[in-house]
Amino acid sequence: MNLAVKNIIQNICFSFALITNCTLIFLIIKRSPPKLGTYKYLMIFFSTVSTGYSFMEYFLNPLIFSYKDCFQVIAKVQFANNPLIDRYLLYYGCGFCGVIMSMFVVHFVFRFFALERKGKLKYFEGWFFACWLAVPIFTGFIWAQTVLAFLHEDPESSEYMREILLQNYNLTIPEIMYVGVLYHKKTADGKDILNYKGIQGVCILGTIMTVCFVFIIYYGSLTYKRIKHLILEGRSEYTRKLQKQLYQALVLQTIIPIFFMIVPLSIYFFSPLFHLGFQIIGDVTTFTTALYPIIDPLPVIFVIDNYRNAVFEFFGCLKAAREVNINVTSSSVVN
Repeated sequence: MNLAVKNIIQNICFSFALITNCTLIFLIIKRSPPKLGTYKYLMIFFSTVSTGYSFMEYFLNPLIFSYKDCFQVIAKVQFANNPLIDRYLLYYGCGFCGVIMSMFVVHFVFRFFALERKGKLKYFEGWFFACWLAVPIFTGFIWAQTVLAFLHEDPESSEYMREILLQNYNLTIPEIMYVGVLYHKKTADGKDILNYKGIQGVCILGTIMTVCFVFIIYYGSLTYKRIKHLILEGRSEYTRKLQKQLYQALVLQTIIPIFFMIVPLSIYFFSPLFHLGFQIIGDVTTFTTALYPIIDPLPVIFVIDNYRNAVFEFFGCLKAAREVNINVTSSSVVN
């Protein structure tokens, strides 16, 4: 992908992500049902993280690079007088991926506890709630530290990328910072050896993604079964409508992290290990990860009646739309 085109895409995505996430935060604060409870603050946290991720992408403007035996996330040096600032911004900017993936785990655990109706939502109150919010932040820190320890710059990677970066992107090594792995290195006598240190780092990141994926699928399937059961139990049109909304939001918000984060990043990380690194993989990953913060708030905005009606009213599509007044207690939740 041409750098100019990439920059335009990332800038446009940042603008739309800012709009969708700020809109959702505003709707949560102003148009939420009166007893939404702790879930209100959980959703605000999610939207704030998505906005921060989008802003970091806009600020770093990274080139997600994939070529034969290596993958690299490349950013131009912006603080020439103190390159450590650029380096740590890149490390901890990458850490947002860990924050986002584990954030969805917290999301699904909360939803299942709410629908299970066994009083477990008490574990999302008080100090427990702060601990749950700390889980994504800690995971993001581990992700960033793994990048720092295992995926940092090295002379072999710089030499491997030097010519292709200059030819395709007019970039020189001194003007960039990067993190990533060159899987196959050459010894002094020309033999091919595996970069085991880099592989260890990628395996740690892959383990984080796999654990998050397993938890998402596990609690997502439990929530799906519970919602289907509640739909059959529903004695009123209101209950059936509410559970249908929950089911729709569940499906959409399961698809988003899997197909916009986990799958593209997994392919991006591991394809160069088999000499299958192509820039089209980096371009697709650039596109999906930039789209993620735009799309993430949309299921909540357009599936939940209160928020959807508020948006339609703003654009003049509805007048005095009737909102569903949903009480969230230990036995019910809106998402």
